Amino acid sequence: MFIFFIFFAVIGLIFNLNYGLFVGLLFGVLVFCFISKWGEKIILVFSRARYVTDDENLINQIKNLSAHLGIKHVAIYWSNTFENNVYFTDSYFGTPALIIGRNVYLGFSKNELNSLIYASLLKIKSKEAQSRTMVSLLFLVIFSPFYLMYSLVKIKKIKEFLIVFVYPALALKNLMYEKEKDVIGFDLIVGSMRGLKKDYISAIFKLSFLESQNEKLIGYLALSDLVHAKNQTIDAVESVLLSPVDINKRLKALSAI
Repeated sequence: MFIFFIFFAVIGLIFNLNYGLFVGLLFGVLVFCFISKWGEKIILVFSRARYVTDDENLINQIKNLSAHLGIKHVAIYWSNTFENNVYFTDSYFGTPALIIGRNVYLGFSKNELNSLIYASLLKIKSKEAQSRTMVSLLFLVIFSPFYLMYSLVKIKKIKEFLIVFVYPALALKNLMYEKEKDVIGFDLIVGSMRGLKKDYISAIFKLSFLESQNEKLIGYLALSDLVHAKNQTIDAVESVLLSPVDINKRLKALSAI
């Protein structure tokens, strides 16, 4: 949060030394309020989500699980852009949402999908989905100049150079959300639920071997931390510097309970 407001303060000072600090901070507050209100809708736009209307069983299942956890309403969407994962998102004043990739829906068993849905609802209930959505979008705003330059440049070598500037954002988010103790701790909570452990183990194992899609899209940078297990990346730098918690450690911890 501090970095976010400093970013707008500096931008304001660059344009005007007299009033720039105030204007920059004010604009930062407005952006923060906008994300707080419509954060999950921004994520839905990036994922090119489509509201689920063609599977009543899935809709009813999520309604039942939400009611069990005391969550009033969760919107459900498909994504044909990011098909290889299940995403959770929420904002402080919006409606929580699940975004289900079509490949996961079609390729996973019903119980495997349900385990991921239940785990996502736990993230929503604990408000972690709100914080993850907010942090992802704040970093997206801070690094937006690089994304803009990246989209305008046509020379491949220059594009490869510019994308390096995105790694600080990914690295900071990785430090926040890929702490081994926290990741495994949450896995154990999900695995302790009756009937979920076996299917959750299978689901996160499968997700870790599915390939990430459309990694160069801004949407990927916004959604990459709104998951339970990251997909394999074709980006060599990301795979080395930003590797998630070892899937084998997670499976071993789950199998032990």
